[in-house]
Amino acid sequence: MNIASGFVPVMVRRYLGSRRGFTRVVTAFSVLGITLGVAALLIVLAVMSGFRTELMSRILGVSGHATLEVAGLELPQARLLAAELRQLNGVVSVAPYVSGQVMVSAGGRATGAMVRGVEGSFLADVQTHTGLKLEVLGDDLGAPQAVLLGQGLAANLGLLPGSGVTLISPAGARTVAGFIPRTAQLGVAGIFSVGMVQFDNGLVVGRLEDMQAFLRRGSMVDALEIRVQNPQDMAAVNEQIASVASRYAAVPSDVIVTPWQASNGEFFRALQVERITMFIILSLIVLVAAFNIITGQMMLVNDKLADIAILRTMGATRGQIRRIFLFNGLLLGGLGTLGGIGLGAVVIFNMTELVRGIRALTGVDLFPRDVYFLSDLPSRLSALDMASVVAMAMILTVLASLYPAWRASKFDPVELLRRG
Repeated sequence: MNIASGFVPVMVRRYLGSRRGFTRVVTAFSVLGITLGVAALLIVLAVMSGFRTELMSRILGVSGHATLEVAGLELPQARLLAAELRQLNGVVSVAPYVSGQVMVSAGGRATGAMVRGVEGSFLADVQTHTGLKLEVLGDDLGAPQAVLLGQGLAANLGLLPGSGVTLISPAGARTVAGFIPRTAQLGVAGIFSVGMVQFDNGLVVGRLEDMQAFLRRGSMVDALEIRVQNPQDMAAVNEQIASVASRYAAVPSDVIVTPWQASNGEFFRALQVERITMFIILSLIVLVAAFNIITGQMMLVNDKLADIAILRTMGATRGQIRRIFLFNGLLLGGLGTLGGIGLGAVVIFNMTELVRGIRALTGVDLFPRDVYFLSDLPSRLSALDMASVVAMAMILTVLASLYPAWRASKFDPVELLRRG
């Protein structure tokens, strides 16, 4: 007569706490290995997801989701075209602009930068259409002959709102006295911080009319900046944008629509490849811990040979013996996984404070902004990442527990009793 199936959970709990000596040490290290492996995976995935999300929000927040270039497009036509494009489903905003490389000089110091001429209030538009929170000192673009400077650029030149700054264009004029660069004396209306070094250290924003005159564009614009509701669905509106813009071009080839995937796609794809690679590499930590589970479970089986023989003679089936040791291994893996989730969550939700604490204690900057573009280490824990890590850890645990459980069920009870 078989033993009631309810005895399996009882035996699992009993064997979980009955380990002794070296078996207990191996089991403890296997659980600790899974905990550290799961925590490391969650932390890395959260940081890389946060890094990608922050980079995308800041790059696309300032640069837009797509640029539309129409050869020979003048400002009055650009405004009409922008009004038509805003009527398209999914398009949030459209704004013409001009841009160019300049030298920015003040107080005897100079540095290179990108100047951008825009219509309206640049800072207010970025925050309204993207939700990106900018740190602002001073006013927005309200007065003529005024510019906005990135925080890093202003700090390098020692500028504050109300200071004067000189823009120097590399496209000057050749005279009998030699090459004379074109310059413009402007006032600093405000200073902004995007939190991304690329913009904070190298972007100057001015009024469209002022920059058209300075860059000698006449009434021409370089392109239109387009923002949509969902940047991931940019391809859905590309053809509509090109169709509307073709009415303002002499020939269709004069219209070029460049979505963010084309201008920044390789960068974001590289981040995704790196993320997958790190997942595979760090999964090896969990794999090593799973091998420790095999060792611990085999040692447990050897310690419980007499128990296995007695249970078999009392009517326990091979399947019940398998389930005892399989569930025992699963319980160890579950404990390690839960511990890893808890440890990972503590680190993720306190990431900024931990990085600052390490920097204060050691003097080592773990996240230099000139290397990683962002000023703070971002982290974003998603349900999909957590589910992937938990599934991977539990699958490895199941695989590690199968052989010891199968081995325990194969022993002949008569032989075990005779040897015992």
